[in-house]
Amino acid sequence: MDKMDFRLPILVVTMLFTPSCIGGDKHLPSSNPPGYDPNKVYTAPVVPPSASSIPIPPTQPAELEQLRSTLDPLEVDQKAKGNKEKVPFDSSSLQPFKGVTNPCEILSKLAPGLGSAQLFAGHEGMALKKALGPEADEVARRIDEQLAQGLKHSLGSGAADCPISVRPHKSSDQIDRFHPARVMLAHTTSAQPFLLAQTTIPDTSQDDYDVNKPPMRRENAPAGWVGYKTTDTMMRVGKPPRTEGIYESYEMVIAPRAKQCPHLEGPDLKGIADGTFEWSFVMYRRAMGQAVLYRRHVIATLKGEVDDNAKVKQVDFDVTVTLQHIGTELAPYSQSYGSTGHFTLDQRTSLPQEFKIITVSDFSESGAQANDAQLIGTLTALVAYFSGQEYYKAQQYWNHPNTCVEIVFNPATKTQRFAPNKSYQVKTELRTKKEQTVVPTKFKEARERPRDGNGRVSPREADSQPGAPAMFAYQAPASRVRHSGFRAKTVSRAGVAETKDGEWELAPADYILEFKSHIV
Repeated sequence: MDKMDFRLPILVVTMLFTPSCIGGDKHLPSSNPPGYDPNKVYTAPVVPPSASSIPIPPTQPAELEQLRSTLDPLEVDQKAKGNKEKVPFDSSSLQPFKGVTNPCEILSKLAPGLGSAQLFAGHEGMALKKALGPEADEVARRIDEQLAQGLKHSLGSGAADCPISVRPHKSSDQIDRFHPARVMLAHTTSAQPFLLAQTTIPDTSQDDYDVNKPPMRRENAPAGWVGYKTTDTMMRVGKPPRTEGIYESYEMVIAPRAKQCPHLEGPDLKGIADGTFEWSFVMYRRAMGQAVLYRRHVIATLKGEVDDNAKVKQVDFDVTVTLQHIGTELAPYSQSYGSTGHFTLDQRTSLPQEFKIITVSDFSESGAQANDAQLIGTLTALVAYFSGQEYYKAQQYWNHPNTCVEIVFNPATKTQRFAPNKSYQVKTELRTKKEQTVVPTKFKEARERPRDGNGRVSPREADSQPGAPAMFAYQAPASRVRHSGFRAKTVSRAGVAETKDGEWELAPADYILEFKSHIV
């Protein structure tokens, strides 16, 4: 039995490799092309990869650049004219953003307000929807998806637990089966907090599109700033036969930044921490020979006032919002608004509170549209919530002692020789490290060194103003003690400082005196 099992495969292999086919010299027609030389060595042709494995080229379509070049001057011209005519603004549009307690609530309100909730509103919105054609609602859903995911990832770890529920598009025809699911932020009841819950439904359109969704790019803020810049992109390229010729691209950029250290500004020397903010969202679609470009752009300058407890008191903002679209058969639309206002920070949550828009101005000639009011409110809230978190981080930075300010003494440390029971008068100021500006402040908790009671320092507290430094008197002990001196600390509108070891003390007996002073 074993021999039969062993010989059978050999017989089969022998039959496969016989030099002639059964039936004598009769062969099937040759599949070789005309002129084939059996004695010549041919290399196998390179088989192109399947369409699904071909990477989508990063180059932008020429039509996109042409449409951009038409819209860019419109935005610049509207800002340059600076009409800034005040327009009515309904403050009730900010009501949804009041009372939020965590980043998840922020996302649940921002994402829909920036996306499909306003996309097709008003006359210009209807024109945009018409230009997008039958796919308009699907484009709106993908915009919601990009916004929700992009904003969540931009918030970082603070929004890691924010739930994203994926709701499939309910279709009634064959075409809709090939559209992706809709991603929406969701929340639970007040008794049940936001949960980490993400339901994944396969994208059934993958057979019809090459989708390129690279990881979000994140850049740190320049030196001297806290913050970041994130860029989130996605491209969809149709594949034959169903979606050939369709191209979509989405890009969202968000960049909130705040200065690490406050500076003093104005005649009353207010502590000010500058900030900047930029957000843009661009959608481009080309199908059936028609192209549509949709853009939203926000630029803001911010000034955070810092109180004498080194806390952000209020952040004033000046925001410019630009709404644009254009298409092959869609007339150029460009509307710019300015808004000013302020917000405060909840020191427990780092979230903005007492959010208020004071004025809204129209930079454009066409006048404001009522349907834009809600969008302007949402975009301004976007500025406040993302910038507020960076201001909170900056506040934590300048509250670390001696990072932004330093204490300056005159006479300087180790320039005075010890004499028993002698009293030394020491002028004391607080200065910013970068500009060396004198900061109004009150020095507190003056204490003897290296231990309490080694000599005596008085007063325990003293005010310091530009041109009028605090004056501390240090009386030396009756006998020499190494490191005899005093220390102090202060919390100010420019940061926190405290005396470091050796920052003011009497010179040792063998010390060569060096006279250095910044106070006159």
